[in-house]
This record gives sequence, structure tokens and C-alpha cells, in this order.
Amino acid sequence: MNSMFNKIFRFLWFVFLGLLIFLDRDIVFNKIFLICFLITLSTITILRILDSRNEWREIVKDEELKK
Repeated sequence: MNSMFNKIFRFLWFVFLGLLIFLDRDIVFNKIFLICFLITLSTITILRILDSRNEWREIVKDEELKK
């Protein structure tokens, strides 16, 4: 599950890059869509970073207890 989510999430960043390059940015709807898409991807990225940080804290704490 996690591996599949990672692949989809990385693909979405490439989709965003492609849309940013090829969509007509003179249309207001496209601008709003790209901004919302970027905010969504950024929010997911930040939540994943915070989760990883907490996991690493637990790993480091366990290693310190072993010493």
C-alpha cells in the first residue's frame, strides 16, 4: 500500500510539472486549478515529512536506549 502511494504521489508531482508547463495560464480556471493542486500536493508532502520525522525520532530513541 505504502509503495503504491509513493509511486502515485511522485507521479502526481510530474503531472503538476507537465500541467504547469503546458497549460494556458491566461485562463483563470487553469490558474485556480494549478494553485489548488499545488497546495494539495504541498500539504501532503508536509504531512509526510512530519510523519517521517516522528518515525526517525522513535528509531533514534530506541538506539539510544540500547546503548
